[in-house]
Amino acid sequence: MDEKTDKNESGTASVAAQKSGGGNKYLIIGILAGVIILNALVAFMLITVTKPKSADEITAKTQADSLQSAAQRITSMGATTAAAPIEAIVNIAGTNGDRFLKAAIIFEYDDQEYPDLGEELARRAPRFKNLLIDHLSRLTLVDVTEPDAKEKIRKDLVRIVNATLPPKMGEVREVLFTTYIIQ
Repeated sequence: MDEKTDKNESGTASVAAQKSGGGNKYLIIGILAGVIILNALVAFMLITVTKPKSADEITAKTQADSLQSAAQRITSMGATTAAAPIEAIVNIAGTNGDRFLKAAIIFEYDDQEYPDLGEELARRAPRFKNLLIDHLSRLTLVDVTEPDAKEKIRKDLVRIVNATLPPKMGEVREVLFTTYIIQ
């Protein structure tokens, strides 16, 4: 029986060796496939990251950046002349002196880009008061009471004020009303 037992044990051992050898083969193939897939993913990521950008992509990025900086500039509050608002009381045109408009404005500007503009605006305050009086006294009752009247007046005043400033000195970003009363 020892020989039969030895044959069965050796037969069982050889079958086990064959099964485990086959299992190792699949394990090795699986590991190699995993390594190849991992290498392919790494290569794809490296190519994607290091690929030079086209001119269209660069242009789009530049436009997006400029729009973002413009939006930040618009939404951020610059320096103002709030300490010395410019006030005017004028008769409304076409009302025979029965109606008047009282308005006070301040200027908003970029003090980082134009550091001397604040002093220049203060120095020219009498001229700006005269421009404000001239502009407002030309407006009719309809001009000052329509829904977007203040916005139109603001835009006109920005244009008028900036036209009087030397180009190298800077420009007013916005005219802000601190008072706007129609009586």
